[in-house]
Amino acid sequence: MRAWYTGLLAGLLPVLLLGFGYSAIADRTVFVLWAFVVGIAWIVLLRQGMEAGLRRPLLAGWLLLLLAAGLAGFAWLEAKHHESLDLGFRAVLPGLYHPVLTAPRTAGVIAGLLGLAGLAGVGVGFLKREAR
Repeated sequence: MRAWYTGLLAGLLPVLLLGFGYSAIADRTVFVLWAFVVGIAWIVLLRQGMEAGLRRPLLAGWLLLLLAAGLAGFAWLEAKHHESLDLGFRAVLPGLYHPVLTAPRTAGVIAGLLGLAGLAGVGVGFLKREAR
């Protein structure tokens, strides 16, 4: 039960905070919808993986790949709504504003890093399964 709540909190909270925060800053509901879609996919994958008895590295790898795909979609949304996101960030949080925070490239780089970590987790999970 502890693994379920830890996994739920570790993936769902950052996604929802990012989606709701950027939605408020950019005044675009599409970021909230993105958070709902990625959050629901996270919950479903976590539940199905735990019920299937996937080893932790394998499940973590699949979850990281899901986050990588989600952040790639987020980068696309940032590119599409960049102007309103940038202006909103400057207006709402001028002291924290930095162009890196609203650049689609930043989300793309993080998505790539999460994808590499996810592939490593899946690889380790399959290697451990093969070693049995």
